[in-house]
Amino acid sequence: MKYLKNRRIIVLMLLIAVLAINFSSCDKFIKNEKSEITKNEETIEDINDSKNEAKLLLMLSKDNQDAITLSQILKDKLEKDSIAELAKTIEDTHIYVAKTYNDVASKALISIPNYSELSEKQTIENDNVKIASQLKSKIDSQLFLLEQLSKTTKNKEFKKLVNTTNSKLKSSLNKTKNIINNLNTNS
Repeated sequence: MKYLKNRRIIVLMLLIAVLAINFSSCDKFIKNEKSEITKNEETIEDINDSKNEAKLLLMLSKDNQDAITLSQILKDKLEKDSIAELAKTIEDTHIYVAKTYNDVASKALISIPNYSELSEKQTIENDNVKIASQLKSKIDSQLFLLEQLSKTTKNKEFKKLVNTTNSKLKSSLNKTKNIINNLNTNS
């Protein structure tokens, strides 16, 4: 009888041990599954962030190429005017910015255009104030897009890009405003 009682106790203890191990295994399985779900969500978030960074960089590049084209047109149209030098410095600044965009894009394996989508014939037919206003609009757009990029990115290269180009674009914007003021005054 004592033997049966001891045997029942041992069986009961084994049963409790098996149940405890089973619950522990389930708990680990649930934690592993939650961990896997969290990793997948983080991966999806990283992919979406990269897509947004690429879109913003593409838009920045397009506006920058348009700014280069517009400043070249202004420079050429105002060839004999002192404002032409201002347009040349804007062009040089945006060529530098384009190189910066290309460097960051190539490191991030992003393909961006190196050409303007503006119709040069259509733009040349505009008066100088209109061209300068278009240039101002393109620079304003770039500044806005840089702000969006700085808010959304975690990438160090993109943060560096924002810091490097922001002040240069603000300088171009001020020069463009000066050109517009000079053109309006001389008209």
